[in-house]
Amino acid sequence: MSAAHRVLVVGAGGLGSPLLRLLAVAGGSRVEHITIIDDDLVEESNLHRQTLYSSEDVGRSKIERAAGTLRDLSPGLSVRTVQGRFVPDTAMELLSDHTLVVEGADNLATKFLVADAAHLAGVPAVQAGAIRWAGWALCALPDSACLRCLFEDIPRDRIETCAEAGVVGPVVGVLGGLEAALVVRVLRGERPGGELWHYDALAGALRKTLVRRRSDCPLCAGEIQDLRVERYTAACAA
Repeated sequence: MSAAHRVLVVGAGGLGSPLLRLLAVAGGSRVEHITIIDDDLVEESNLHRQTLYSSEDVGRSKIERAAGTLRDLSPGLSVRTVQGRFVPDTAMELLSDHTLVVEGADNLATKFLVADAAHLAGVPAVQAGAIRWAGWALCALPDSACLRCLFEDIPRDRIETCAEAGVVGPVVGVLGGLEAALVVRVLRGERPGGELWHYDALAGALRKTLVRRRSDCPLCAGEIQDLRVERYTAACAA
């Protein structure tokens, strides 16, 4: 019998909603435990894309409502909730007893922090982002290309995020499903490291490319050895 796995999910919003549903019922991947970390409440304006929740959940903690739904979907599933953000001080501790981390946050600092922490912990990371009608999903293994190989660093110019520019509900549905598929493939023993999936809803296009390690990537080259808060807050402040 295949080993049971523990998955850390960062973000329980638009991307996290389809992802969490699919992981909860993914019997073939042997997901035994899911830890969910998020700090938001359910808002009515987000229900069109955060399909894990209903109008009755408005004003309540997202992770508590998400945990209840997952337990209903899969009664044998162990679910832990962490009310808060994924931050440098506790990132390594959270990752320490998990097989894999999957991220669906709506800010760039968290995305780079997840990538850095996962690499330092030797844990696979599946990440995604979306805005308006398009988005991407990436799988990074400890020996494959990472998020910094693709995007280098947190942009210091003004970059719109999903929270500011909005996103179409079906887009995060597709990308959350892609994240779940990558997670299941990794847990089944496949090696989709470096696979970058891009989805354009207006064009009706889904394409896969293989991202290769950059020789000057500071994370893959071992130049990043810690999770200093300044690495993430300074770029965002700029």
